[in-house]
Amino acid sequence: MITQSFCIAFIVSYLGSIPPGTINVSVMQLSILRRHRAAIFLSLAACLVEFIYAGITVQFQLYLNQNPEIAYYLRLVTAIALIGLGAINLLIRSQNEAIQVDEKLKGRHGFLRGLILGFLNPMTIPFWLAITTYLESERWVALDGSGYWFYLLGLTVGTFMLLITINTLGKRFGKIANNQLVVRQIPGMLLLGLGLYYLLKLI
Repeated sequence: MITQSFCIAFIVSYLGSIPPGTINVSVMQLSILRRHRAAIFLSLAACLVEFIYAGITVQFQLYLNQNPEIAYYLRLVTAIALIGLGAINLLIRSQNEAIQVDEKLKGRHGFLRGLILGFLNPMTIPFWLAITTYLESERWVALDGSGYWFYLLGLTVGTFMLLITINTLGKRFGKIANNQLVVRQIPGMLLLGLGLYYLLKLI
């Protein structure tokens, strides 16, 4: 079950990080500028912050699970959140973000930039709260004991590997990011389907 928790967290995190955002667009631009070392340090720092955010989120979710009445409403909110995330993906088209990066950015400066961008990305909290609640309720992951750490490790490594993929692809990632089917429609339909299925189970 520990291995399963790691693998599922890895897959969800990797796929969930594909839609263009401030962090992966910054990594792509650094890659295009051939600042691969700075891009790697930026990725490490951003993933470190996500590890902290996700850790706090999962602890909060585990605390709520100890209170059955609150847990029910949390699951209800989770179903609505999944439906909302799916609808947003289907209705909103991606736009190319104009993010300026310093052409002379060095490795350690990339790490600092990654920390700043990571902390300015608090939307990871509601995302991981909804996803974790769903995965645990379906018993796809186990968050007790070492399972907690393997789950956090899986989601952190998944995000990092996606950023490394972007760093490797460089400009080619831009074509993927502009493919609405890949970055919006398919994830949107999956999230919408999961949300509706979860809501029907609660009702």
